Parts: sequence; C-alpha cells; structure tokens
Amino acid sequence: MSTVAFSRLIEAPADELWRVFTDLPARPRWLCQVDEVEVLARNGELLPYNGSAGRDGSVGRGECGVTAGVGVGTVWRESRSGPDGTVAIEEFTVLEAVPPRRLVVSSSGNGVDYLTTYTFSPVQARRPGRGRRGAARRAGPSRTVVTVNHEGVPTARYGRLLAVIFGGLAARAGEGTLRRDLADLATATVPGRIDPAVAA
Repeated sequence: MSTVAFSRLIEAPADELWRVFTDLPARPRWLCQVDEVEVLARNGELLPYNGSAGRDGSVGRGECGVTAGVGVGTVWRESRSGPDGTVAIEEFTVLEAVPPRRLVVSSSGNGVDYLTTYTFSPVQARRPGRGRRGAARRAGPSRTVVTVNHEGVPTARYGRLLAVIFGGLAARAGEGTLRRDLADLATATVPGRIDPAVAA
C-alpha cells in the first residue's frame, strides 16, 4: 500500500472552497488538466443522458450544469490530459461528504483501489493591528488548510507486483497531480479571478 499526504493553506473560506471543489460540471473550467467531466449518478441515483461539461463549455454525455453538490453515492468520470498528451479517464465515487469539511472519494484502476480524503480546516485570519491588552485582533475564518490523503491498495496479484516495482513512481505522479489540483483550486477562489460560470 502506498500513501501520499500533504496540506496546503488557501486564502479562501472552507465553504467557498467546498462550493467550487464539488461543482463537478465546472471542474474543467478551473482544473488545468481536466478536459471533461461526466456526472453518472448524483447521491446514488443514476442520471439521464443530458450532456457533460468540457473545458470550453461544450456539451457531451452525462449531466451538465447541475451544481446541487455531491453526496454519498455521487459518481463522476473525468478525462485528464497529461503533460505528454496522453488522456486518462478515471471514475470517482463519493464515499463520504460532510460539507464543507470532508470529502472521501474512491477510484479503481489497474489492480489498485484508490481512496482519497480531502479535509477542509478553517484557519482564523488575523486582522492587522492590536486589540485591548496588545493581543492581535481576530477576524472570521477566511483561510483554509486543505489536507489530502491519497492511498493506493493493490487488489489483484499483478497490482501487488506493480506496486512493488512502480509504487514510488506512481505515488509521486499521483501526488504531483493532486498538488496541481490544489494549486488550481487556490487560483480559482482568488477574488476577481474565478470564472463567472463557476461562481454562479
């Protein structure tokens, strides 16, 4: 089993990060490596054929434009382009959703099951200046530490062999993608920089 864990401080409140992060059809507009998202089930219920959202707002297959959030049983498929031009398609299932604090998703691939936990922890922002008795004044929570814990568990005999041979390389590649996603989330939630379609 390989595990990758890291955190990033983002200058945005947890509820704003949650809203942007869980708006599945909008993901191609703010995640630089995601080309298309197809929502297959919302809260465990299969969806009718309605179209999926692409980076340019184009419509394909699946659900498009519904931003009701995610819940346990929500399933979506993402198409991602790698730096070398390869396209990877991955399907995710929500196992736990506690807005705006915790999201746990699973995905499977090549003899390995992946479990990724996103935790959104508000951080009290400090206002400039001093209050009574010289203590720094506190403002409301406007920053959030986002922690990602990504585990890969081999499920097939060849998965265990691949984990031994390529485990470290795969973990580093997965970590790079997840770190890029958090950097994109931080950029997407900067006031004045977010795509109006994402903010709607």
